[in-house]
Amino acid sequence: MKRRRALAVLASASLALSLPAAAAQRGPSGPTPPAGAISSNVRFVANIPNLATAISINFLGDTMFVSTVHGIYSYDVSDPANPSLLGALPQYIWENEDVELDAARKLLFISRDPRGFTSPATTAFPYGMVQVVDVSIPHAMVEKSQILLPSGHTTTCVDHCRYLWTAGPATGATQPADWGGRPVFATDLRDPMSPKQCPHAIDEHRNDGKTDYTHDVQVDARGIAWITGSGGIRGYWVSGKHRDPVSGKTKTATGCDPVPYAGGGTDLGQLATKDGVMHNSWRDLNASVDGRRGDVLYATEEVTVTNCNQSGKFAIYDLKGSYGGAGWRSTKTKPYRLKVLSTWTPEKRPGSSGCDSSHYFTDRGDQVTANAFYTQGTRILDLHNPRQPKQIAYFRPDDADTWAAYWHKGFIFIADFQRGVDVIQLTGAAAKVGTHAAPTLVAPISLRTKPLPRLDTRPSTTYGWLCA
Repeated sequence: MKRRRALAVLASASLALSLPAAAAQRGPSGPTPPAGAISSNVRFVANIPNLATAISINFLGDTMFVSTVHGIYSYDVSDPANPSLLGALPQYIWENEDVELDAARKLLFISRDPRGFTSPATTAFPYGMVQVVDVSIPHAMVEKSQILLPSGHTTTCVDHCRYLWTAGPATGATQPADWGGRPVFATDLRDPMSPKQCPHAIDEHRNDGKTDYTHDVQVDARGIAWITGSGGIRGYWVSGKHRDPVSGKTKTATGCDPVPYAGGGTDLGQLATKDGVMHNSWRDLNASVDGRRGDVLYATEEVTVTNCNQSGKFAIYDLKGSYGGAGWRSTKTKPYRLKVLSTWTPEKRPGSSGCDSSHYFTDRGDQVTANAFYTQGTRILDLHNPRQPKQIAYFRPDDADTWAAYWHKGFIFIADFQRGVDVIQLTGAAAKVGTHAAPTLVAPISLRTKPLPRLDTRPSTTYGWLCA
């Protein structure tokens, strides 16, 4: 989903489609913290103001890729206090809200929302797009291919990036009238120079039997892809043989034809009744509840309203009881709902000036998360007790419009639509809450058993999409 006031950017006739002039000449601002509320255990490290309209971030080693309304930018962040610009791929982008990377093949994916193709923006436009960009040379990023899809708000790698799952937004003019939003559309990316759309939509009938808005996908350490959207969160196997809990049959899962795993409906994040969606999620395999590991699911609800009682929440769910396919059999008359362990908002918490919707979050790997809350900034939460989330640090500039916060090598990189990219670091006990290790409950995902095609690094001529 998106921050409503950011839609004004879509209508602007003066969007810069070139590298900001100051970016090549001006480094990050000095270490003086911004005005606002910053807890004593947060060290302000740097700010890159030239990346205003920053929406999402991802990393390949010490190279940071930032997706903005104006294009993709690459930075060397080996010294987090002095990020150094490497390259830029200027173009108008909306929205690419969760920029994805294939680390093995050094590919970056730009997901184009249907609302980014027209002025004024409208969900009635029937198509989105995914662009495949070679970032093996961060100084010279090159688009290699593109695919037109019925969706385009976010795109995510599944099955080691053999496939892409592209989600959202609401329903277009050419989709079925009874859809509340677009399901996931998958792309076979085994040959990145010739991506192919899979024949069937994924995660239809997700909201008590109704096909509804799918917003984003996150893949856990077991390779299970969790789809978050209006009315719930459902996970799928995308490889291997598994028993389908809905049909009772054993089948081979693929990125084009996944097998249901677990998950189900939520009363939070209902687009039709609360004007919001379940926005993104993360299943922490090391987190435990009542002595059970692997059943804890973190999720955010996005509802961007000024009423604090209705503003989007960060929620924690218990997956127990959802492994038998109940989330796929749920109906309006016999609904199935995931068990809520707790919810959290910044309202009346230390460092707050009010309330705002929950947005993207990332897990440090030890039940400590960095959560974005728009004008209420970045909140660091200790989730060792999933029934009682505890705020242990905060960073809320007065001019915050924080969309996402990312852990990287002991630092937190913050995508802020107004401020650009902020870099902060926790100090003291907050920096040592856990081991900072990645989840170790299961073995790391194995390397590909079959090699994928090598990327053709010759200059591409497939630039069919041009910004008006």
